[in-house]
Amino acid sequence: MKEISHNNNDYVSLLHLMARNFNIHLTENYLRLPEKIGDGFTSAYNLPDGISVQLSDGYLHDGLIMHRLPSSQQFFILQLNDSFDAPDMNDKLTDQQHTFYIQNNKILLTSSQMETRMIFPAKVRSRSVRIIFSSDYLQNLIGHEMADKFLSSYFSLLLKGKSLEILDTEYRVITGDLLKEKPEHPLLHKFIYNRATLLIEKFVTGFMRKLEEQHTQPIKLKEDEINRLIKVETLLVKDFTTEPPVIAALSKVAAMSPTKLKKDFKAMYGLPIYEYYQKNRMMRAKALLLESKYAIKEVGMMVGYSNLGHFAGSFKKEFGILPSELVTGTE
Repeated sequence: MKEISHNNNDYVSLLHLMARNFNIHLTENYLRLPEKIGDGFTSAYNLPDGISVQLSDGYLHDGLIMHRLPSSQQFFILQLNDSFDAPDMNDKLTDQQHTFYIQNNKILLTSSQMETRMIFPAKVRSRSVRIIFSSDYLQNLIGHEMADKFLSSYFSLLLKGKSLEILDTEYRVITGDLLKEKPEHPLLHKFIYNRATLLIEKFVTGFMRKLEEQHTQPIKLKEDEINRLIKVETLLVKDFTTEPPVIAALSKVAAMSPTKLKKDFKAMYGLPIYEYYQKNRMMRAKALLLESKYAIKEVGMMVGYSNLGHFAGSFKKEFGILPSELVTGTE
């Protein structure tokens, strides 16, 4: 497995370093993986306010370790990693080196002064959004006092090995917008900047809200329980073309009783299991319709509906409009 060590403070320069390591030609800060190396793409954008974004969707035949070395410059790195087929790889921290191993299907914020390793296992497709931003940007976003409270609280928990934010429906919608290969948009950099800042704001405000709610929620999930619930959520939204797994099957995956699974899943994701499944299903349908590549019937079949009327009814229940109205509105 190849390992690339770096301490770059922007993703465009890092992308050029990756291209040199793999001997791949870059086109406008866009790297398409050749067949002999893997499949997929990665691209990078340096944006206003010191924000830098890297987008990746694909896999490598031999895997890759991205080893970030500590930097004298201070900035923060928000990383969202989504992979349905990644092997179990617990977050772990080596106390002497402060080395984090970043787990899929979780969201991690680190500092440039930490040493981190992002592991991409061989032949496992991973979808990643990574965002670099400065402390000045964070202070302008939420204020100096709130920024200090957020950073001290967050890194205190992180250094104790506590699980933090997880990927959910809303995160997947935003990252899905970003991870369209070579997105055709008249104001591409402005669009990416908007989505990146939305992810930062959602992460920070979500963490602060949960921090406040801890005082009124005496029952906490253990780290192992959280990881098992993530497996359930990943299995639940992996394939909408087939019926969702039944509770009994999900209970085995979670190693929990059905009652505990349903209670803990709702506590963690905010919705009962099948409501969460249905919401993700409809969000996927909406995203496909907005691509304007497929007929409404095709989209319905892609999310598991053989009856167009049932699909239209479910879509309207979720969004208040019919699929045909959404398509007409985008023309």
